[in-house]
Amino acid sequence: MCLIIDTLVLLVNSCKIGNLQNVQQELARNVLSLLYKIWKKTQPLRSSTDCNKWKNKLQSKEYDISKSIFRLSTGLAFPAWPEPDVVRKSVFGETVSDFETFVLAYWEKLPNLYRRKQATKMDSLVFVALHNAFNLGTTPDSIIESLLQGLVSCPAIASDELDINSFLHEVHDSLGDSVKYRQDIRVMRTRDPNDQTSRGCVTEEHFFDDGTVFTDEDAFIEKCKHAFKNGYSIALRGMEFRSEKVAAIASALADLFGQPSVGANIYFSPAGSQGLARHYDDHCVLVWQLLGSKKWTVWPNPKPLLPRLYEPFDPLDGNLDESSGRVEVLHEGDMMYIPRGYVHEARTDVSGSEVNDCSLHLTLAIEVEAPFE
Repeated sequence: MCLIIDTLVLLVNSCKIGNLQNVQQELARNVLSLLYKIWKKTQPLRSSTDCNKWKNKLQSKEYDISKSIFRLSTGLAFPAWPEPDVVRKSVFGETVSDFETFVLAYWEKLPNLYRRKQATKMDSLVFVALHNAFNLGTTPDSIIESLLQGLVSCPAIASDELDINSFLHEVHDSLGDSVKYRQDIRVMRTRDPNDQTSRGCVTEEHFFDDGTVFTDEDAFIEKCKHAFKNGYSIALRGMEFRSEKVAAIASALADLFGQPSVGANIYFSPAGSQGLARHYDDHCVLVWQLLGSKKWTVWPNPKPLLPRLYEPFDPLDGNLDESSGRVEVLHEGDMMYIPRGYVHEARTDVSGSEVNDCSLHLTLAIEVEAPFE
């Protein structure tokens, strides 16, 4: 069996991407299913006797198997649901003119809030599909487990990367690696400046050290549960690569806005807490509330020019007029658009330990590339 797997891995990894796309879909799916089962048994997070048995008999390394799965998957046809039109109707309204109104009146000009109307079947289907993808409606511990179990590192890929072989060459020995702090996940809280324990400081407090690699999955999840119970939010990046439903929505939005891709992060916050400190982004965001509620404050952009992608961030003005902020509470199904450059912060104002007292939202990041100069 190990010889067959090693041969499969060698064939897939040495074959040109174009030729892999000619492999019959049913055969590719069967091979992928086998490789995925083997990969799960050899993951670095596992230290069981069964895991060590496979590692000792296989010539292929974990990252070789990960690479085979990645390469073989590129030729598979995945049903893209929801489609761009369904997402457009679900978010912006039933007609094309609703989206045109958003682009003309709000895009890169003003924040805008969309309340969930539950008026159409499609709206309900999109939201329910996304809601069900994260095991919501259970306990906070169960939600954390559903988000973090089986998690692997997700190295960033440039949106303008045209040659997938170049990307694979760059990350060939890190595919399928353990989760890395900051790159994949952040666990942080921002204390209220009026809280005596904060000493007037409003910077983010992180639960783990930068660059920490989590090789013990069970211990990692338990630490995240402990942090959550102590007011820390969990932020997981790269959801467009981790969830089929999120991937379909991100892809639909990318098509809608004419961008190469749309990023997606998940934020899970306990009651009475603030995760990220007050900040602005160099990209536009759509915030979709999936569980509970969250209070957002958004301040007008004080600068004549919007920040450009990846340019250095300016320190926030300490004299920001608190009263000038627009305050909105997002409930389940609501979505808010925040243009790049607009300072904002969010917190769960309710108190309690039930799942509905917590907040989970999906942030969809639309990076606006600078024009060619």
